[in-house]
Amino acid sequence: TSGSFSLYFDGSDVSLSRRDEDVDAIELLPDGRLVLSTSGSLSVPGLSAKREDLVIFTPTSLGPNTSGSFAMYFDGSDVGLSEKSEDLAGVAISASGEIYFTTKDKFNASGVSGRGEDVYIFTPTSLGSATQGTIQAVPFFDGSSIGAE
Repeated sequence: TSGSFSLYFDGSDVSLSRRDEDVDAIELLPDGRLVLSTSGSLSVPGLSAKREDLVIFTPTSLGPNTSGSFAMYFDGSDVGLSEKSEDLAGVAISASGEIYFTTKDKFNASGVSGRGEDVYIFTPTSLGSATQGTIQAVPFFDGSSIGAE
């Protein structure tokens, strides 16, 4: 294997500088925007979010001189995610807009319970600061089926 690394997104350039603002989930959308979650609460100009939320970053510049703006993408508390263990730790977004997610540990939201080794699908009917939709009751991926704990 050979190649090189380069800086794609510098969070410190866009006010992600506190320890709680470490990015722990990220998805690059086809249009170049980034959907991300942080390990704790984040506060950037015009927006505050928590570990169970997803924010969307619309870049005007990427790399060592990152700039752009943030907006709420998925408000986890609107669908019952609010505990420390319900930190969104992995995310992927399908072409149809479904959000595939995993949490740091156990979660219980909208009548669905899961564990950190599982992947669930959220089908939104609205996103942003008024998130609504459904979490599928059966996991997309059941980590315990392959011995994950």
